[in-house]
Amino acid sequence: MRLLEYESKDVFRKFGIPLANSILINKNDNISEKVNQFSFPAIVKSQIAIGSRKKAGLIKIVRTKEEAIFLCKEYFKRVVAGFNVEAILIEELADIEQEYYCSIALDASERKFYLIASKEGGIDIEDVAKNNPEAIIKSNFSYKEGLTNEIAKEVGEKIGFSGDLLESAIKIFQKLWDITVKIEAHLVEINPLVLTPKGLIAVDGKMILDDNAAFRQPIIQNYLDKKLSDFEKIAVEAGFSFVELDGDIGILANGAGLTMALLDVLSQLDLKPANFLDVGGGASKERVYKALDLIFKLKPRCVLINIFGGITRCDIVAEAIIQALKDFTEAPPIVIRLIGTNEAEGIELLKNEGINVFKDVMDAVNKVKEVLA
Repeated sequence: MRLLEYESKDVFRKFGIPLANSILINKNDNISEKVNQFSFPAIVKSQIAIGSRKKAGLIKIVRTKEEAIFLCKEYFKRVVAGFNVEAILIEELADIEQEYYCSIALDASERKFYLIASKEGGIDIEDVAKNNPEAIIKSNFSYKEGLTNEIAKEVGEKIGFSGDLLESAIKIFQKLWDITVKIEAHLVEINPLVLTPKGLIAVDGKMILDDNAAFRQPIIQNYLDKKLSDFEKIAVEAGFSFVELDGDIGILANGAGLTMALLDVLSQLDLKPANFLDVGGGASKERVYKALDLIFKLKPRCVLINIFGGITRCDIVAEAIIQALKDFTEAPPIVIRLIGTNEAEGIELLKNEGINVFKDVMDAVNKVKEVLA
């Protein structure tokens, strides 16, 4: 999970990394009221999950409160690469003398961490690596040994720090490592870390956290809960994978590969799925029932169920379908493809309820086309 700038800075603040003064505006806030609490000129920064925000016109300097209010309203209307602006950070302008880059990054393949730094900050580190690789300083270390003062000092000196500034940089590098360890981050990045007359300040930041650590890291769980839609929360609690899409055909399948293949088939036929839903292997009657309940909430025109039973039993799936149709009397038409473990029992159960079943997925897809026509 990638944190937005303001979320990363919330973490930075808790760990004592120096930041510029700022104010956060959410979509439901009174923009004028919030803006009137701040002094100008300032910089207005859209909080959106894309890179190169400045190039996209999503970060701008404003001179007056009126400019800020207008820009905030405009930003909240923006959709870029399918992402909405989630919030807006208004921040005091930093008196920048020099921009640097620094991060702690996990290399999972090597099972090592890297302290990475450069005196060319403020631009994508990938661009620096491509155009001027010698400007990037990297030093690796193991989790067990941690980031030592010696490594931090050596990297700081190589990007030009000395004296009190070197001591400040070492402290910031160590705080990045503290964050990495304490909340199990894969990446903790400051870009740029700027030198001002007041010292070093983190002007922008990014973090990537390990979703799998959420059960033991409340901060990760909190961010996950915040980012999940109501439907996604239902899916997480029920134990299946779900992504809402913009079509009109509800999808329930088992296995990510099978589900994706089905979506590809529908796309090739100009049919639009309303969701991705992988109910998982060995799905219980309760899980399948909850999956159908969720799909019905999307109000699709039709539901396509595609089960290739291995450890998932077709008779269990059939029982869940029958129960759901009894409980949800206004359910949309359902088209079922069912083969695999206990398929004969499952098909018999459904036929006894007057529900038709297909064994070939394309026959089921053609039936969906017929229903939608």
